Amino acid sequence: MKRHFLSRADVARLLEVSPNTVTRWAREGRLPFVLTLGGRRRYVRDDVEKLVKILLDPQRACEYQPLPGRTVTLASL
Repeated sequence: MKRHFLSRADVARLLEVSPNTVTRWAREGRLPFVLTLGGRRRYVRDDVEKLVKILLDPQRACEYQPLPGRTVTLASL
């Protein structure tokens, strides 16, 4: 199964936040990411879509816990 990755700008558009917020959430471990060989962060589309569903559901949003940090390099995939 092929994984689809999003850039910081793509994630920011989906979540309706600034790109700097996406970076901060990734650094804080709230949003898992993959590091490219060039050191750029890429975000797995499925993970971002799950987060959007959680944040849009008022009952689940209050239960939201930051996702466990998952950082891997593309070279290890």
